[in-house]
Amino acid sequence: MGIPAVILFGIPEHKDEVGSDAYRRTGNYPNGYPGDQKEVRELVVITDVCLCEYTSTGHCGIIRDGQIINDESIELLAKEALTHVQAGADMVAPSDMFDGRVRAIRQILDKNNFHNIPIMSYAAKYASGFYGRSATRPKARPNSETGVRTRWTRPIPTKPFVR
Repeated sequence: MGIPAVILFGIPEHKDEVGSDAYRRTGNYPNGYPGDQKEVRELVVITDVCLCEYTSTGHCGIIRDGQIINDESIELLAKEALTHVQAGADMVAPSDMFDGRVRAIRQILDKNNFHNIPIMSYAAKYASGFYGRSATRPKARPNSETGVRTRWTRPIPTKPFVR
């Protein structure tokens, strides 16, 4: 096929405050995942693990009283990753920026005998037009009640990363 890997992003029909479609066994990934099709089995399928596509606020986790709730959010992100792997994902890629989520994902995968599934975090987000995935994901914009994403994106670097 010539394409070694793809990363899938979910676009749910239903959104709620806890992003429940992200970890439902009847959600996007279990029903839409191409992994069981023999003709694409050589393709490595990576899934984005984040709640922003699935929450009614468009944020990466649970918001309560204007505050992002870290610990409850990482539990849901871990459940989401497990759901993707159970559906056949070859790798999960958390793109949120919650403290402890990679550990939580590793623990739930190991507990369910998915010891060899890689986790590829790609959480560094910059407030620029170059990195626009968070801002342009379909139907995922934060509403005015909860603010804009630039509140937690990093400023654009003024010095090169590599010298």
